[in-house]
Amino acid sequence: MVHKTGCCSCLEQFALPFACEERISLAKMLFATRQNLQTNSRDALVSIIFLVVASVAWGQQPVGNEHRSGELELRRHFGEQQFSPPGGFILRQGQQLPELVWEHPLLVSKVLDDATIPTRWFNDQFESVKVASEPGRYYVYGEAPVPDGPPLRRAMTCCCVVKSRDLTKLANERIAEKSLGTSEAGKNSDRQREEAAELLNRWKSTEAGAVELAALLDSDQPTGSIRLGQLQMENATRHVRLKRKFMGIDQTPLVKAVPKKLAGAPAPTLHNRPLDQTGISEEQVKILKLKLDEWYAASQEPMAVVVARNGAVVLSQGYGEVEGDQVTVNTPMRLDSAMKPLIGLQLAMYVDQGAIQLDEPIGNFLPDFNSAKDRKLTFRAGHVHATGIHFPWELAFRRLFYFHTWNESLIAHCPREWDPGAKSRYGVVGVILSVRSLELLRGRNYWDAMERDMFSPLGIHDMLPGGTGFSAEDMARIGVVLANRGKYGSWEVISEETHDAILPTSLTPFFPDLKTKYGIGLQDFGHFLGPGSYGHAGGCGTLLVVNPDKRLVFAMARNGAGKDFQKHRAAVMTLLRKCCED
Repeated sequence: MVHKTGCCSCLEQFALPFACEERISLAKMLFATRQNLQTNSRDALVSIIFLVVASVAWGQQPVGNEHRSGELELRRHFGEQQFSPPGGFILRQGQQLPELVWEHPLLVSKVLDDATIPTRWFNDQFESVKVASEPGRYYVYGEAPVPDGPPLRRAMTCCCVVKSRDLTKLANERIAEKSLGTSEAGKNSDRQREEAAELLNRWKSTEAGAVELAALLDSDQPTGSIRLGQLQMENATRHVRLKRKFMGIDQTPLVKAVPKKLAGAPAPTLHNRPLDQTGISEEQVKILKLKLDEWYAASQEPMAVVVARNGAVVLSQGYGEVEGDQVTVNTPMRLDSAMKPLIGLQLAMYVDQGAIQLDEPIGNFLPDFNSAKDRKLTFRAGHVHATGIHFPWELAFRRLFYFHTWNESLIAHCPREWDPGAKSRYGVVGVILSVRSLELLRGRNYWDAMERDMFSPLGIHDMLPGGTGFSAEDMARIGVVLANRGKYGSWEVISEETHDAILPTSLTPFFPDLKTKYGIGLQDFGHFLGPGSYGHAGGCGTLLVVNPDKRLVFAMARNGAGKDFQKHRAAVMTLLRKCCED
C-alpha cells in the first residue's frame, strides 16, 4: 500500500517541471534529497516514477542552482554507481563475452566524457578469455572510469550453460523438488510456477543466483546439504584469489595465522562441571533463570543464553522457536555488530604473528588508501571507528560486506568528513577495510579463513557463513578465550601481550583528539559486569560480556532485540554482577 501523505511530502520537494532532454537531472537532484526519500522506500519509488513522467509532460528547464547541486552530489557519491554484464549473469556456450555496462548510463554520462568500462574476462582457471568456450564459471572484471579518484573496481561471477540447456525446465524441477513432503508435492500450482519464474530471474539477474546455478550444474550435491551462504563464501574466496592476481601478489606466499600448541598445562575450556565448583549457588542460578524467563515472556523474542565461570557452564538455556524449531544454545542466530569481537580476534592472530601491526596504515595493503592523507588510517583507527569516512548505515546494509570482496573500491569514493583519528563515529567501514586487508594476506574470504583457522581448533561449528548465524554456545567459547587471555584448552590463540593490546584502553596516546576508551572489536562494559569488563553487542540483541577478574562470561544470541530490551538486559546484568560480588 502506498501512503499518499508521504508521497505528497516528497513531491513538494520537487515542485518544478523538467525538460525532456534533462530527465536525467532529476536523478541527480534525488541525491540532494536522499534523506527525505529514504524515510519511506515505497513513497520514494512512487515519487521517482511520478517525477520521471512529469519531466516528460511539463517540458521546462530546471533551475540552474539545483542542476549544479545535483551534479555535485552525483560526483560526491559516484562510487555507489554499479555496472554489470549487459545480458545478465547467464552466458551461453560459444558466445562472445561482452563489455560491462553501467546500470544508469545516462546519469553517468553527465559527469564522464567517456563512460566506457575497460573489461576483462577469465575462465575458472583465471585464464584470460574472449569467448565462453566451455560451460562453467566465468569472471568479469572492470576498472570503471570515475570523475575523481582511483578507478571503480569490481569483478563478478557469471555462469555459462550449454545452448541446449532449458533453464525454465530446470527451475521448475528445482521448485518441484523443494515441494517434496509438503502439500504442494506433485502439483503444478500457480504458486510453484511463480516460484520457478522467480528462481529463473534470480539466476539471470543476480551474481548470487549465477553462483547457485553454477554449483547446481557442476555438482550432484543436493542444495539442502549446503549451508545458507556457503556458495557465496566460496565464491568470495575465488574473488580474493582473482584480486591477488590483479594486484600482482598472487605469487606472494600466503599468511595463515592459526592457534599454536600451548606449552604447559591446558587452559580452561567451555565445559560442564558441578555447580558448587563454580562459585555460584543454585539459588543464584534459580533467580537468574526466573529473570530470563520473565524477559522471554515479556518480549516473546527467541533467544539463547550461556553463562560460564572459569569455563564451567553455570546456565545454558534456549527460549522460543526459530522457523519451527526449538531454540537451543546451538541454534545459529544473528550477530550483526556482535561479529566485531570475532573479527578483532582474527586480526589479533595476524598481529601476534607479526604480519600486521595495529598502528600501521591500511594503505600498506589496500592501494586505494595509500595516499599521504591516509597515513593515519591505521587498523586501530578502523576498529575504533575513527576513519573519518562517511559510510552511512543505509549504504552499509545495502552493500553488505560479507561476500563483497571488492567493496573497498566503493569506500574509496565515499566522502571524507575528517582526518583519521580526529573524531570517532560508530560504524562498520573500518572493520570492512580491515577484513579486506586480511583477505589479501590469507588468500581467502575473511569468514572462510576464520572457520578454517580459528573456529575449527576451538570446536566452534554452529554458525553460518559471513556471520549471518552464530550460536550462544560458540559465542561463549570466544568469551572463554578472552577470559583466559588468549588461551583455550591446549591452544594459544594469541599471546597474552597481544590479548592485552586489543582490550579497551584510552585512545588519547594514539589519537590525541580522542578522549574515549575502545578496544579492537571490544567495548568497555564496566557498567554491565563491573570494572574491567568488556565485550560487544549487535543491533539484533546478540551480546558478549566478559569479566576477566571473575572469569565470568555471558553470551546471548538473538535475532531481534524485542520489547524493553535495555530494561531486561540491565536487570540480568545486575543479577550477574551481584553473583560475582557475593
